[in-house]
Amino acid sequence: MAKNKVNKKFKDRKQRWVAIIATVLALAMAFSAIAFYADYLLDRRNNGTGNADQQYDPDAMRNYCLDEIKRLEKYIDDYGPTAAVLSELVQNYSLLIQIEKLSDNVDTEALQGYQGRIKELCHELVELEPENPGHRLQLLYAYHETKEDDAVIAEEISALRELLHKTPDSASSIRLIEFMKISGQPEESISEEIAWLKGHFERLSATAGLDSLDRYCYAVLLGNYLKNTEAAREQLGLILKAEPPESDLYNAAKDYQEMLQQQEAENSSKGKK
Repeated sequence: MAKNKVNKKFKDRKQRWVAIIATVLALAMAFSAIAFYADYLLDRRNNGTGNADQQYDPDAMRNYCLDEIKRLEKYIDDYGPTAAVLSELVQNYSLLIQIEKLSDNVDTEALQGYQGRIKELCHELVELEPENPGHRLQLLYAYHETKEDDAVIAEEISALRELLHKTPDSASSIRLIEFMKISGQPEESISEEIAWLKGHFERLSATAGLDSLDRYCYAVLLGNYLKNTEAAREQLGLILKAEPPESDLYNAAKDYQEMLQQQEAENSSKGKK
């Protein structure tokens, strides 16, 4: 019974990861060694390949992450920090956190240690590359996990909003809006950011400046936050026409389109009752 509960919890969490990755299109991580190894184990765990006892092995994944952390920390000791190495460390610690949260007996002390180390690494990343919105987003999530003071979080949100308005990045703006919602920021601030991003997309559209990634993010804004599913599906349809069927963007757009259609069908069914 306990094993089934853990299996369901793991499956549900993986589905949330897939949704998040599809929404923000964090493709950079998809090409890292740690992601390939994690995907391999996750696929074996959920597809039923291999022997039952050899499917998702948390100890194997944990040991892999710890070995990678040791290797990367030694590199920093020998050569100094680089953004690439710090990012790999964040990914490994992040996966350790997920492994620990899925455990039957969560090691709270270890979990807090991983979260604290991620916050330190994210600080270093922001110091190295302050104009990279991805680093600032990681820092915000690290603050949220470690229950950082609200004033500190608000200050970092303000800095990131200023950066994104100066140098727009559609995917980062979507992630920021989602963070603002889950961290309980004032509705007025969230609405302001949504309105700014909508205006940004409209300006790009008026000058034929929307690429497929922008369109996907626009569709997420329309479907998730502005509740305009018809306009969202229109943007997704343009992606499906422009992108090859084997591309990540094509598949993300197709999945999101199907999800919106399912939601519309469910809402219609409720309305008839």
